[in-house]
Amino acid sequence: MNILILTHSYPDMNHKWRGIFIKEQARALSIKHNIIVVYFKVDYSHFAPFSKYAFLKKTDEKVTVYEVTVCKSFPVITQLKYLSNTFRFLKNEIFTRNHIDIVHSHLSYPAGFLGTILQKIKGIPNVLTEHSTIKLYSRSFLHKLCVNYTLRNASCIVPVSNSLKEEISSQCHRQLNVIHNIVDTEMFDLAKSKEGQIINIGFLGGLNNTNKGLDLLLKSVSMLERKRFFLHIGGNGILLDSFKAMVKASGIEADCKFYGEIFRSDIAHFYTGLDIFVLPSRYETFGIVLVEAMACGIPVIATKCGGPQDIVTPSTGMLIEKDDPEVLAKAIRTMSENLRSYDKEAIRRYASEKFGRSVFIDKMTKVYQDILTRYSNG
Repeated sequence: MNILILTHSYPDMNHKWRGIFIKEQARALSIKHNIIVVYFKVDYSHFAPFSKYAFLKKTDEKVTVYEVTVCKSFPVITQLKYLSNTFRFLKNEIFTRNHIDIVHSHLSYPAGFLGTILQKIKGIPNVLTEHSTIKLYSRSFLHKLCVNYTLRNASCIVPVSNSLKEEISSQCHRQLNVIHNIVDTEMFDLAKSKEGQIINIGFLGGLNNTNKGLDLLLKSVSMLERKRFFLHIGGNGILLDSFKAMVKASGIEADCKFYGEIFRSDIAHFYTGLDIFVLPSRYETFGIVLVEAMACGIPVIATKCGGPQDIVTPSTGMLIEKDDPEVLAKAIRTMSENLRSYDKEAIRRYASEKFGRSVFIDKMTKVYQDILTRYSNG
């Protein structure tokens, strides 16, 4: 099948991690389908209210990627220009040169909205994968209007977790089909068991806000026995210096290391140096880093904040209540004392069988086939 993927979130030269999960999906689907990705963005550094779009075409493995840029305009007008110019690009550059069977949009706005408009005009079904809370789109009346239209009219809505399914269902009252995000488990190696005295704890996440719960983890580490635990922190963001100051104030500088941004090529090496991986988030629609750690056979500790409930089982880790550093510290101690009870190979196998490429390709292909059958039958 010929699939057009629409998204405003995708890795580029300036944002190597943004939308990485969408890129992984596109690469996986290209094994079985012809995939075109249209990634569109606003260049807020250039004010050009009367300019048209510019685009760059490139190839990523078997995926054809178009990076479409629209320059900033006047307030409100920027959004209208963003939508209209992207639609014009799709009409002029994609649909005149390609036969498209399915539009697969990621995130309700703007991609999901554009995909649903295309569905209305061209009769091509739009599959919407939603990765974020619907509350994200409540910042203006225009956004709410567009998202409500999308949720009511898209051919199919695919939330990435059951918690997100419940949230979306409460708003659009439709049958939804959960398909989890994927991890290319083949790029991760099984971590070797370690005999040392120090328990290596890992954290990896964006540091632009406190949602990932690093502040809670630092408080928990300060409650643990000195020289027995060491915390490895991966990630970058505007709060990095604040977290470093928190480490200093807590007196745990000798028990922590900040790695900054970890490149994709180095991420497997980061995980394999760990004994335990912790994600104490306040809210997650999924939690890809948990699956990545599991792909290395690492047991995980996560909070009951949405997505992790679909990922973590008693044989792969522990689920705890969120926003409680004492409970988190206790969980770390308990897991460290029972590390031998976790089967690394079984954890890796679970990650591969539930979140690997092949299961995702099969599930998404069935969604495509079912929708095309429904459309062909009128």
